[in-house]
Amino acid sequence: MEMDCTILWSTQGGRAKACARRAVRIMRDTSSKSNLPPGYYGSSFDDYGAAEFFKLGKMSSPGAQNDEKSRLIIMFVSTTGDAEQCDNIKDTWGKLLQKSVPRDQFQNVQFAMFCLGDRAYGPTAFCAAGRKLAARMVQLGAKPFCDLGYGDDGTPNGGVFNDLDVWLENIFLDRMFGKRDAVEGHGSIDFDQLPQTPYYVKIANINHANDTAREWQRKQYEVHYGKFFASSCPATSYHYSDDDGRRILGSEDLPLSEDPLCGKPLKASVVSNDRITSKDWVQDTRHIRLHVATSITSNSAPLIQKDARMLPYKAGDIATVVPSNDKVTVARFISCLPATLNVLADKPLEISTHITSSTQYSTSFTPWPKYATLRGILTYCADICSLPEREDLRALSYYCNPNHPVGLDQRKKLISLSETSDAALYGDYILREKRNWADILFDFDSIKFESDHGDERKDKYSHFVPLTIEHLLMILSPIMPRHFSIASAPSQVNCTNTASAKNDRGYTMRNGKVGFELDLCVAIVKGQTRYGRQYQGLCSVYLSCLKPTSRQDVRIWIRPGSFGKLPLQVDGDGVFEAPVICVGAGTGVAPLRSLLQERENARMLARSSVDQVPLNASEAQNILV
Repeated sequence: MEMDCTILWSTQGGRAKACARRAVRIMRDTSSKSNLPPGYYGSSFDDYGAAEFFKLGKMSSPGAQNDEKSRLIIMFVSTTGDAEQCDNIKDTWGKLLQKSVPRDQFQNVQFAMFCLGDRAYGPTAFCAAGRKLAARMVQLGAKPFCDLGYGDDGTPNGGVFNDLDVWLENIFLDRMFGKRDAVEGHGSIDFDQLPQTPYYVKIANINHANDTAREWQRKQYEVHYGKFFASSCPATSYHYSDDDGRRILGSEDLPLSEDPLCGKPLKASVVSNDRITSKDWVQDTRHIRLHVATSITSNSAPLIQKDARMLPYKAGDIATVVPSNDKVTVARFISCLPATLNVLADKPLEISTHITSSTQYSTSFTPWPKYATLRGILTYCADICSLPEREDLRALSYYCNPNHPVGLDQRKKLISLSETSDAALYGDYILREKRNWADILFDFDSIKFESDHGDERKDKYSHFVPLTIEHLLMILSPIMPRHFSIASAPSQVNCTNTASAKNDRGYTMRNGKVGFELDLCVAIVKGQTRYGRQYQGLCSVYLSCLKPTSRQDVRIWIRPGSFGKLPLQVDGDGVFEAPVICVGAGTGVAPLRSLLQERENARMLARSSVDQVPLNASEAQNILV
């Protein structure tokens, strides 16, 4: 069956995009009839655009699904939050739900869908976003191409990727190309078809020898790093005025183009960082207080209140933090690269691409900073601490030098690790032993090897691709921001005297910068694998190492949480009309602390408005936790 395919995905952490990448590669390996150009594995829904998505329903003539050539949309849809759609489909999803959309909008379209979720959240929430989208597509006339696929994060030996392989092999590929041989047929790689990279890299004429600031904060690079960070901005993040630093009313529903910062993260300094568990306790949990700057002004300037209701954030909101890799990890990664890359680690680079932002290819590739050093990219941008996916291992196999004594064996091993038939091996080697990118490069040292003399079997392969910066940038994924429930309420600072004397409805001044303070409760992730390998969480360890300082080193966004309907009504006697029972284990106490602070402040305000005495400690205990 010959079909025109459009690949679309929605993802919060990159899993659906990685599934699309793997599925497209397997489709391309299976049959030339897939009509998928090299290097292409689709776009996010909103980057593709709702208007273009609706046009897909008009690109085929009536009855096209029975013709020799028809339109197929292949979708990979993740569920996030409280069974919600991800950020990069929200605009398209909102337009799909409009009553004005004709019921036959997609009558000439077929769709295949793989849904991603976690069964631990219960049957109702599992893959809810994908199931809702599939139902809506059917309502608008689209026809399912095959049964939906379901990926569970908890599936052994690969999670959603293991489920993806089962769906592809047993359902989708049979429907697409008919009955075929077993999956082992995908194991061979055509090394005549070399990997393509959209990047061009050259040495830039930039002098930063005497600049001691962090690279992303240096004036030569700041704008370019800012654009890179903006590509990870949550779609519902709050916007703050660049005049007085106040949160803009309704900004969570505005496009990023209307953000004064154009999606770039706010900058925060660390006020305090204290361990709140006993030193002899196995878990290191931190209470971290940040001051988030929203505007710069002089120390003597007054804080002007334009709207007393507009606190900087709301109880139950979420702080989205961009972590950095530590120097030791970056140095180890660089040491495992070929010498030709190693010597360029600290040279300023100019990175360009032939992929324009107006094409469907654009979101398939990472928008790295245009000007940066390789060390800077590996420190602030590239997710080298993550566990490589199976498609990453397959991509690395191209760069194993066959002239290395075991180069061909290492190439075969990487290909084997990427295959469905060796999912258990991938689970043992990567997942259970927590091997990151530096570990892989260290173990497969033929990637670093640059000699052209050695293995007599080298003629078996007509092509060898040395690893270059351009190819490295194509393989690596960007660091994904981490999300933390805020453990404080902005209104509470008026009641606790914990903020500065210049506090004004949650806004404070610190080191000449208007902003606000917030608290995080962070459990530090550290552990040991079955065979004694040490591992740690990227963002939790990054936060735990931060010292109190006036430097604005933390990149952060604030976005709405899932507690928007917290009952705050108080009767004339200062008693809540609706009692609340809060249950939260471990760091799950963070949003509950925020919510209880907000309720307590609401009650205090209600009592003060009728000239009642403030609550004493015993009266405050009627909140059940």
